[in-house]
Amino acid sequence: NTRNLMDIKFELKPYAEENLDDVLAAISEDPEWDFIICSASKRDNYAERLKNSITYVCYSQLGFCGYIRAIVDNGMALYISELFVKPECRNQKIGQQLIEKVKESNSSLTVYALSDEDRYYEKKGYKKIGSVFEI
Repeated sequence: NTRNLMDIKFELKPYAEENLDDVLAAISEDPEWDFIICSASKRDNYAERLKNSITYVCYSQLGFCGYIRAIVDNGMALYISELFVKPECRNQKIGQQLIEKVKESNSSLTVYALSDEDRYYEKKGYKKIGSVFEI
């Protein structure tokens, strides 16, 4: 008996330290993120970055779904550094909701995405400006 993901409610909220284990567990399943979790010092450093950035997490009844982390550039712009949605939660517009949350909570700043996933941002219709996408 599979659950229809369309019936699931998603909650986006600001990152808190109690979310760290969920973030690390999710990214540890993706080999491309090994550089963050390969040592205790790197994990500690990343935990500090999550706390000191603009970071939101997404949960549902099924648990942790994903997160977004953005960095402010001296009040001039906001750069999305990471956007991660667990594979089993993808195609539910969670990434889009996380992006919109960052935009609406920082409406006075231009938002850009630093990405190695250009196809995602192109599919969403964002404009590529040099090496970033304007959101």
